[in-house]
Amino acid sequence: TAISMQANADELDESKELKDVIKQVQAVVVMIELADGSLGSGFLYNELGDVITNAHVVHGARNVAVKMEDATEYEGTVIGISDEVDVAVVRVPGLIGKQPLELSQKKAEIGEEILALGSPLGYQNTVTTGIISGVGRNFEIGTFRYSDAYQISAPIAPGNSGGPLVNKKTGQVLGINSARVEEGTIGFSIPIINVMSMVEEWSTT
Repeated sequence: TAISMQANADELDESKELKDVIKQVQAVVVMIELADGSLGSGFLYNELGDVITNAHVVHGARNVAVKMEDATEYEGTVIGISDEVDVAVVRVPGLIGKQPLELSQKKAEIGEEILALGSPLGYQNTVTTGIISGVGRNFEIGTFRYSDAYQISAPIAPGNSGGPLVNKKTGQVLGINSARVEEGTIGFSIPIINVMSMVEEWSTT
């Protein structure tokens, strides 16, 4: 019928849009590797070549290897890192002038559809889907305090840390994927809006 044909057409349009969003985001999501072989993720957030990641990903390192989706590899230098908030910035001269991801200027809400991107277990540019399943979560892991974190249903694994949590429809960055509960598929993401003043200060100074 005409109605079912239209519904099918709408589904095709939606899947194409989703593929476009994923492709756009994947282009500037990176895998970060330390000299000891440990891995994490990050994403380009400005045109200065600055990549946001988790502090625990680059802890103890000054220089790191940054690998792009197309396997191009650059050297990056940690220019800012916090002892309390699990956030750091890596400057990658090879990415200067490249189009960064757009950052959301507002808090995400429960039920918002999201994509989590990163390199779980070293599988670069893996995408998982889910929703914001909780907000305002507070906990500590080691020296890091996670305040007002998003709880997400999208599965994440070691290596996802530092990758972006993005709005499924717009591709805007909502948060930094940072931690998970061992049992089940509960992940946590640091709201980008909560850490931008700190991140921008590192980038400008």
